[in-house]
Amino acid sequence: MHKIQISISTTNDLKKRSYIYIKIGEKKYKEYTGIKLGLNIQPNSSQTINERMEQLKHLEYEFKKAIEFGKYPINKSLSKVKTIENTSLGELLDLAISNKKKANLTHNYVNHLERLTEKLKSFLTTEEINGKINDLQRSRIQEFMNQFNSTASNYMISRRHIKAVFGEIDKDFEFNTAIITRTDKRKATPKLHKIYSDEQLTNVLQFLKNNHEELHLCCLMSYGCLLRPHNEIRLLKRHHFKNNITEIHLSGNENKGKKIRTVPIPSYVRELLIKRLEGLSHDDNIFTRRPDPNNPYYFSTAWTRMFKLMEKEVIIEKNQTIYSFRHTASVNVYKKTKDLHILQQLLGHSDMIVTLKYLRGLGVHNVDELKHVMPEL
Repeated sequence: MHKIQISISTTNDLKKRSYIYIKIGEKKYKEYTGIKLGLNIQPNSSQTINERMEQLKHLEYEFKKAIEFGKYPINKSLSKVKTIENTSLGELLDLAISNKKKANLTHNYVNHLERLTEKLKSFLTTEEINGKINDLQRSRIQEFMNQFNSTASNYMISRRHIKAVFGEIDKDFEFNTAIITRTDKRKATPKLHKIYSDEQLTNVLQFLKNNHEELHLCCLMSYGCLLRPHNEIRLLKRHHFKNNITEIHLSGNENKGKKIRTVPIPSYVRELLIKRLEGLSHDDNIFTRRPDPNNPYYFSTAWTRMFKLMEKEVIIEKNQTIYSFRHTASVNVYKKTKDLHILQQLLGHSDMIVTLKYLRGLGVHNVDELKHVMPEL
């Protein structure tokens, strides 16, 4: 029987990839994910060192079991093993999308990746699709990307999605990633969700309360709890509300920051929730009153209708959106506390830099506000 060695190879730098090192007899393997075992374990997608180490230990355990039960290595015949040399670009792109579908990602995001990948496959020649990924030229990717030049924002979003697809390939097959990373960048002008004045906030919420109860609650929670309306509030279930409906608890896979999150519920939100949560089962959605949530566009569609009516009554302005409630709350919290750490926690941002960019994008940091922190001599 072959001697088996299995160990974790990692560093304290999240930018450097970690892996499981396996040696069976004279054969050596490096496994970065659980894909070969049909498991969604991706240590290098972790947000913290501790989280990555937990994932690596899980990955190590699963490969030990697979080896013990003769399920790894999967293919005994070298001719059947997929490598960068015997796998076409088209196959690698299909594999990347397949992996993204298995990962814990939003349905809309994966759809965007899939549609963009299909456009790329249609753009490339048959020879390129059937050829090797290392033979693909940067200029061809750039030529494809230039199709999205209608706006800088559209270009950069498409570029980011293409990088995500090729990044997925790079997890298991090493290739020259410069064909993607060295494509041109565009400076996009951020589209601001204009914040509400105190008067507008009162008037808009009152209008929604009178005309759309569910949208009113969504907007009130976006303001009072600083939650994201479409991918957090829309998906809330009865079991998310803890401690006599004074807190909302979200797991790492239920919010964008990918961390366990506890959100305090202000009294004006709690008053509405108490009645709404009555009679709901553990897994019932708070809006549909059944396990399944509304469709991803439910609040967007409702907002579009309500916005037209509010615009006629001159109680709202262009570029004021559902997200404007969260942004208004962010500005108010910062002005009240001047504490970026508190705001970062409330917003659920994974990094303080994100919070700083967020406030700067909302125009909070201006010259007058910064004068008092300038160094004196």
